[in-house]
Amino acid sequence: MFYVIEKSSQLPAKFGDCFIRFIPKNNNFHPALTDLSLIYIRPLDDKKGYVICLDHTESFSIDKVEVLDWLLEHTGNLWVLNKKKALHWMYPLADKLFDVNFISFVDVGTGTRCTDYYYNKYPSLPNTNCLIPISKHYEESEAMFPGVLSLIQQYNLLDTQLQFQNFHTTHVFYQIEKNGIKVDKTCFVDFYKDKLQHPEFNLYKGKVYTQYNLYTTTSRPSNTFNNTNYAALNKDNGERECYKPTNDKFIEMDFQGYHPRLIGKMIDFKFPKNQNTYDYLGGLLGVSAQEAKELTFKQLYGGVWSEYRDKPFFKDVATFTDELWDDFKGSGYITTKNKTFKRIELPDMIPAKLLNYIVQSAETATNITLLELILKYLEDKKTKLVLYTYDAFLFDYAKEDGDILQEIVDILEYPIGIKQGITYHGLKKI
Repeated sequence: MFYVIEKSSQLPAKFGDCFIRFIPKNNNFHPALTDLSLIYIRPLDDKKGYVICLDHTESFSIDKVEVLDWLLEHTGNLWVLNKKKALHWMYPLADKLFDVNFISFVDVGTGTRCTDYYYNKYPSLPNTNCLIPISKHYEESEAMFPGVLSLIQQYNLLDTQLQFQNFHTTHVFYQIEKNGIKVDKTCFVDFYKDKLQHPEFNLYKGKVYTQYNLYTTTSRPSNTFNNTNYAALNKDNGERECYKPTNDKFIEMDFQGYHPRLIGKMIDFKFPKNQNTYDYLGGLLGVSAQEAKELTFKQLYGGVWSEYRDKPFFKDVATFTDELWDDFKGSGYITTKNKTFKRIELPDMIPAKLLNYIVQSAETATNITLLELILKYLEDKKTKLVLYTYDAFLFDYAKEDGDILQEIVDILEYPIGIKQGITYHGLKKI
């Protein structure tokens, strides 16, 4: 069989497990705002791959629904380099897709010189990939396969941590991404005019779409797309005024004293459930809650000072940090003991930094479980979760859903602060 498949009659009767690469019409656009041009698929035990044509200038097109049905019924496990992105195009395949990047991140580079040429010339054309010869897309995909195959061969389908990443992490952040965030288009385009040459990459019909990067050192996702860091929108320069709810108002819930409580869970230190974390720590240290917050972060991520090593909680933190450091020095790496599973091995590691990485990993694992519960609860509601920023959750709240806030607070388990507003700027405490 020739490698180009442009008619449904050419689809094979059966493929086993495969490496699959979804090629959108333009790589620069958010996956929610572009559709597929081609699909490269290569059975793991075959000597070559194939390109299925959905929309390309060089070929006939097969209906996407036909291709989806074929993939569901006539293929085995499908290995992909970014499952979350693939879900925007082929969500019904969710249970069959396995993300190679959770085994080890694959840097695909910038592509061939041909690809670079077209993207330098037509970066914002909606169908740039449809102009690049199919043979060049095929060449890129075939070049990726040997490295990808070596990683797939290391994967254990029974590995619970990798299963958690593949079936929970990807689904949670895909669902948040697809909701988008409403913006005032004039405000948005004007505010970002100096750094946003192509707002159309993730702005459509009054919504902006964010993109979470799940392949970080600690598993804590970053969220930068199209030159904007959505995980750290500035509170003081006016940019948050551009973000407005589709429904009635924004509700932000953020954890209070979250990191100390996460560490407390690791070291078996019990914080009072209904007392503010820093009020409690202030009582232990004989200072105000604000002073306790500042001191606590200095101790956690700068190393526990000698004068605090005999204080409750801080004494246990110091012991825990020393134990982590001994383990790290002994092997040159440390493996997190939570559902996100990360092997941390950086050359410039120090004890306080190691503790910070361990906490970030625990934070992410905990949050993914909580996010999953929240998204399930909101399935039949108009209210949507539109942004996640580590210790805070931003909801586009609809009054018609009634009094659902307490239900969400109960799901989150930890002490929560709540703010509201008609823009993302200047949210006020409830």
